Amino acid sequence: MSSSRETFAAALDAAISDAGLTLDRVREHLAARGVSVSRSALVYWRMGRSKPERETSLRAVVELEQVLGLPIGALTSLLGPQEQRCLRQGSRTPLLERRRLWPSVRPTALEFDLPPEDDVRLRSVHDELVVDDEHQERLLRVRVVCEATTDGVTRMPVYYQTEDITRPPPRFAAVFCCRAGRVRKDAGGGLLVAELFFDRELAAGDVAAVEYELVFSRGRPVLGYHRRLTRPASIYTCQVQFGRTVPRSVERFERRDLAAPRRKVERLRLTDSRVVAVAARDVGAGIIGVEWVW
Repeated sequence: MSSSRETFAAALDAAISDAGLTLDRVREHLAARGVSVSRSALVYWRMGRSKPERETSLRAVVELEQVLGLPIGALTSLLGPQEQRCLRQGSRTPLLERRRLWPSVRPTALEFDLPPEDDVRLRSVHDELVVDDEHQERLLRVRVVCEATTDGVTRMPVYYQTEDITRPPPRFAAVFCCRAGRVRKDAGGGLLVAELFFDRELAAGDVAAVEYELVFSRGRPVLGYHRRLTRPASIYTCQVQFGRTVPRSVERFERRDLAAPRRKVERLRLTDSRVVAVAARDVGAGIIGVEWVW
């Protein structure tokens, strides 16, 4: 338990020592939570030679409390009045660790040096999936409207993972107001990670609307689709277009992460055009999707 005389540096040093983590491992854990901190910064904070002051550094302190298994406020309460005021004023987005949604994404995330997940706030996400006459997914078109939460935002990550590892990951293409950067595919795990660059550099408060698509090769019949969100979305919609044959039943569901049980399960009806749709407001970080039975 911290005393009134304890400094931020002393508390951080003790917490890292108690956790038995090297600074490189601490950085990896932070990167998995969407926060990038240099090793030298952690060394200086631990030694008391400097303290976190920038917005991104303050976000890192909040994440450090969770990485090191500390109670909420154990480190942030030891910051100075100015830093605590910045924390209170900031509209920090509640994030979900990438590894809880994509367990195998960490090596690629480190290779790409992916930006923090809350560099952009999701205003709306719309997924449009096409399932063909043979019950296979053929095309996923995604439209995202997002708002930059800080200056200098140029890109956002895109992830997709299929459960059908017998086929290669899909082909990724930027469609509207964006361009594709590096793309990495893990055929053995069905994982695709890509950089999506905006068509301009965004300042805090700027809004961008982008569209990209994934084209699938042939594989096994698909039994559902879900969206994994590392941060909340103000509006989420999903539309699945089926071929000539439609499922016998379709259900909407949500999950906190891959290990959590399904919740908010709801039976859905198809339209006469063989379409099923989901629409939700203020969707929290986690998983939302649909499953069906042929």
